[in-house]
Amino acid sequence: MLVKNQSESERNAAARASFGELVVRVSGQRNALEHPVIQQALPKAQNYLFGFTYKSTPEKITDGGKSFPALALQLNYEPQAIEQLLREAQLPLWPATRPRLLVWLVYKDATGLHQVPQVIDLQAMNRQASYRGLPLAFPKLDLEDSLSLTADDLWAVDVEKIKAASLRYKVDAILVGRYMPSSLGPIPLPVVKDPAAVVDAELVASSESSSSAMASSSEVSSIADASLVPPPVLGPWLGDWQLIHGDYPQTFADETPEVAGLFASAIDRAADYFANQYAIMPTNQGPQTIVLHVGNITSFGAFKQVQRYLDDLAMVQRMEVITVNADGLLLRLTTEGDIKLLMSTLALGRRLAPLQSDSLSSAGVQVAAAGDPASPVVQDDSGIDAEAMAELDQALANEQAANTQPEGVPATNTVPAPATPFVPAHAGTQEDPLIYVWQK
Repeated sequence: MLVKNQSESERNAAARASFGELVVRVSGQRNALEHPVIQQALPKAQNYLFGFTYKSTPEKITDGGKSFPALALQLNYEPQAIEQLLREAQLPLWPATRPRLLVWLVYKDATGLHQVPQVIDLQAMNRQASYRGLPLAFPKLDLEDSLSLTADDLWAVDVEKIKAASLRYKVDAILVGRYMPSSLGPIPLPVVKDPAAVVDAELVASSESSSSAMASSSEVSSIADASLVPPPVLGPWLGDWQLIHGDYPQTFADETPEVAGLFASAIDRAADYFANQYAIMPTNQGPQTIVLHVGNITSFGAFKQVQRYLDDLAMVQRMEVITVNADGLLLRLTTEGDIKLLMSTLALGRRLAPLQSDSLSSAGVQVAAAGDPASPVVQDDSGIDAEAMAELDQALANEQAANTQPEGVPATNTVPAPATPFVPAHAGTQEDPLIYVWQK
């Protein structure tokens, strides 16, 4: 944030100006500023700071007809104080680890369809994404993109092709935007294509002559040359959006006087959806207890990495190690949020991959029964006791394939992550824990 000087009054004014944006970003709720508790806190925004820094900039600030050299002020808010405020207001907490969203845009005018290159002014979209705390990615629209996905594919919302073209970007979700001036009529519904027909078409295309390739390249010339940006057209504008995440895409439509309004609204809709998926909602149920088995632990260092990773999850209040052996770790997590939220959060982090098995026995994993006095148990939260660590070290030394990827572990760069994980009956207990594998 730019300020005129380093005075306390200027800093407090900057804090009040940025505090509301912070509350919206952290809560994931657009209407958070309307809450009475937040309204009372806004004038005292400086009380939630734990530090600040200044940096010189070449920018200028004009105030009262006078120009001042601008300073960049970075305000650091106390996370625990912000979390306590949201709890007091009964607002959700959306953790900082958030899905990365790839945005494909296709525009229609009187001359036809055009994929929209990143050089187009997307300030409204980026500004709203920053405000909501939603990380965006845009396709390169290079030769690889142009060969795998055309403007026609986007306009038809060919989900299979869109997913395939998006794999290279390793994102968590995809947003497909189709927009056009309302004077051209309504935006058509997505075309449902037969996947087999798509494969056949690709085989035919791969055997075409060079003349066909030249025709194909001219079809996508509008995305290869940034100078071929469609001329401005008067609104109002129609926008149709497909948010691809999980098994069921989310769809929404808007009509705005300016294109910028379509972009800002789409980001708000996407952020609302993800906040609903990943935010920790305050409830009266109290903490939940979930038991997790983690395999592929080949060293004490790997154990500490898992421990730090789970401890850093906002929804995890406490982590206890029940048993540790060559098969891995059996952990008891005390969480704020249910088992589905934990599974969604782990899928987003990509460090723990679910083993595709309904039970530990079918995965070939043996877990000590609850209350077994022979089972090595952690005495405190600082790590494994000496006896258990010795057992782990000995078992790991005898393993023949300590560094191999366990069979059944899914790839971690698939698009997109499951939005509503399937939870087997009675999963997450000591008798039937969730089974995950640590990703090195």
